[in-house]
Amino acid sequence: MPQYPNQNFNAMRQDAIRRSREMQRRARSAPPAYTPPDPEQGSYHPPVQDTPAPEPAPPPEHSSLQGLIPEELHSLLSDWDGEKLALAALLYLLYKEGADVSLLLALAYILL
Repeated sequence: MPQYPNQNFNAMRQDAIRRSREMQRRARSAPPAYTPPDPEQGSYHPPVQDTPAPEPAPPPEHSSLQGLIPEELHSLLSDWDGEKLALAALLYLLYKEGADVSLLLALAYILL
């Protein structure tokens, strides 16, 4: 422990004040932040897209699933989106792992 703790504290405080003033001085002399060019001045050129966007691929045929999924289940799942299918898969996995019934019921409620 230093012999004169007040002098050490005062020195650290003076050093902190000096650093703070140095940072403030540097902040004032820093160049201004970047501002994008004004579009009315003519220096702005919006991006031009020469090639048309490719058309999305058609959805896959459901006929490939005909042999794997029973017809009743296929008609039930035909209008489900990816989120509902993911929730159903999560619900099934949690059921197989023996999850809490209240959790399974909450997920089933969200699924509906």
